[in-house]
Amino acid sequence: MSEGIPRRVWGWAAGGWVPRAVAWAVVLAIAFNRYHTARSWLANTPDTPDGVRRPFSDPLTHTQIDFGGQWVMGRMIALGHGRQLYHRQVQWQVVRAGYPVSEETPAQREDSLQSPDQWRFARTADDTGHDADGLMWTFMGADPAEWKTVGGAAALPLAADLTGNPLAALAHGVAAHEAVTPEVVAAVSEPAIGGPLYPPVHGLFYAPLGLIDSPRVACHVFQCVALGFAFLAGLGLSALSRWRVWWSGCTAAVLLFPGCGPSLELGQNPTLTLSIAVWGWVLASRGRDAAGGVVWGLFAFKPVWALAFFLVPLLQRRWRFLGAMVGTGVALGVATFPVVGVQAWFDWLAVGREAAALYNVNESWIHLSRDLQGIPRRYLHDFSKPEAERETRFAALLAWGLWGAVFVPTVAIGLWRGGRRAVGLGAAFLFWGAFLTCYRFMYYDVLLALMGFAALAGEPGRLLRTRVVRMRVSPPVTPPDVPPPAADDTRALGYVNSFALTVLFGLYALENVLIPYDLKATAFVGGWSRTKPDGTVGPATFELVANLDYPWDTYLIVLLWAWAGVKLLWRAEPGEKTACPVLPPGGAAPLQ
Repeated sequence: MSEGIPRRVWGWAAGGWVPRAVAWAVVLAIAFNRYHTARSWLANTPDTPDGVRRPFSDPLTHTQIDFGGQWVMGRMIALGHGRQLYHRQVQWQVVRAGYPVSEETPAQREDSLQSPDQWRFARTADDTGHDADGLMWTFMGADPAEWKTVGGAAALPLAADLTGNPLAALAHGVAAHEAVTPEVVAAVSEPAIGGPLYPPVHGLFYAPLGLIDSPRVACHVFQCVALGFAFLAGLGLSALSRWRVWWSGCTAAVLLFPGCGPSLELGQNPTLTLSIAVWGWVLASRGRDAAGGVVWGLFAFKPVWALAFFLVPLLQRRWRFLGAMVGTGVALGVATFPVVGVQAWFDWLAVGREAAALYNVNESWIHLSRDLQGIPRRYLHDFSKPEAERETRFAALLAWGLWGAVFVPTVAIGLWRGGRRAVGLGAAFLFWGAFLTCYRFMYYDVLLALMGFAALAGEPGRLLRTRVVRMRVSPPVTPPDVPPPAADDTRALGYVNSFALTVLFGLYALENVLIPYDLKATAFVGGWSRTKPDGTVGPATFELVANLDYPWDTYLIVLLWAWAGVKLLWRAEPGEKTACPVLPPGGAAPLQ
């Protein structure tokens, strides 16, 4: 090409800025696609019937518990209800004010007051439920049964208007007065503890969003902020790789990794959690353990991940990191006392206990979860039974046994072979082990498994390279009277890809190809017959389905964890290296 075309024509394409500009153009296109998908999810479509069409074009993300529960926490604190943070009576007031009937569909506004045979717009009962009622129904806790008595007593005198009879009005008034006994008043006055699962620190973090009185607007703001955190996490991943991987490439890795897209659609916070994890570890990789621990102390807003990732610096014996992490978390908790008091923390523990019990039996939570303990329950539970009858001792033992089968080797191998290096195989093994042993998490939190790959990216040449293998080819067999072929210098080469890169490719394919297209594969086993529902006997059928109900991503990460553990047992991590430089060799700008 250089012989036929002058260099001045094509040489610019090999310049340093052109590949980077192309890379950023691709990343921005991916980010816009994520944003557009998030803003289209559960929004009105051109074929949405008028009766169930919203009076606004925004999606319904804010009506789901994923964002709605977080906004309610922040709104409660913004309105000065911190000490009633988990009181359902106060939550009802906040939710009803934030989810007005004027923003609902005609089916919700009108058909909710009619019997099904008089519906004009609703197609199913789901079309008639009010947003506020639906959100409060997903919260933990329950309202006192006496509320119905009080509500009925308040409405009872109004029944006199139907008859116009003054004696009936008097009788209804007496009946209402007698129904509201002192015991009933005491019961409805007692705080009903419940609400979202987030701790008070989370409410403090979300108080700025709570200043926005419309959860619909607040959700849009947060989706934009969460998208920005994806770029921030990408910058941290690039720093952790010693700037070997461009910021644009790391950002694309975040945007396309499992969990990122769903988290933006739901208004959830995994990109924020990942940014905390990455930047705390970047500081640790540069020998600033105390500063890194302070950053990880922000995990106080999501305690399950604080407990999970606590395992990494603990097994690496980073005591200054641990001390700063614990100190920051405690300080954030204490900082909430003037706002929410101490009792709110005990209320949160009660909410957490109820949620932990429900998590073991609720079909939706089990199928959308990605933690190890949910895997046996999805196969052993009989979901046709009431929730109170689903959990069995065998399922609980198997769930904890599976968790222990990852936790115990992670601790043992981490202490024996893991080393203290911030990047490399040992750190990746610990991050994947910590991820898998997190007590409870959902499918969008799989994004945090990217920390293991980030640790590997610190040494891409040793751990992620493709190996070239020379293949031996036997010469063809020739008859005795035929001379053998002349020897030549042809070589047969094969390539063995890195196992980690192969699984990484599988995770990206799962998130961006298989699940969006709801891929299914069916296999028939002729030697194993079973009776079908219609009474006929035929071969057993197995169906593999790629959708959010199946934890394929967790299975792949378990394989990565096992691969890293076997490699560590085979050969321990090399000795300590110097801290990562702030700038790459040559002093090039790190943000390119």
